[in-house]
Amino acid sequence: MSANCLRFLTTSQIRRLHHTHLARAEPTQPTYLESAVYSPQQHNNYGEEDLFRLAGVLAEKITLNHAYQDRNKRTALLAADMFLKINGSHLQKNLFTKSELDKKLQSAHVAIATKQWDVEEIAAFYKSIRVSDDQGAEKL
Repeated sequence: MSANCLRFLTTSQIRRLHHTHLARAEPTQPTYLESAVYSPQQHNNYGEEDLFRLAGVLAEKITLNHAYQDRNKRTALLAADMFLKINGSHLQKNLFTKSELDKKLQSAHVAIATKQWDVEEIAAFYKSIRVSDDQGAEKL
């Protein structure tokens, strides 16, 4: 995918995702959230074009920056999935279900939080479970 075609999430969009799907809470560290949001754009500016690495950067930064008092890993998962969706792919139809894949996604984000996984590992994991828009349309 060309760098010119990539779309990035804004801080307000991630705040809205958190508010709508997780908790009606504002970030306790709003500048940390902004830093996390702009990180994939900066990586892209310096030549990174792999969609899944950029989603991994976003997830890692949201998780480790800890902008919210609670639910940072879930916010990271929502943001990474939404980033992939606006760029033609996604992780699964519905997040936060009791499925086996959802358990693997949760474990992956715990691995990020505990620094057992880095961007490379989460990107490879995202890539291995991705669903393209074409595949998603067939499953719906």
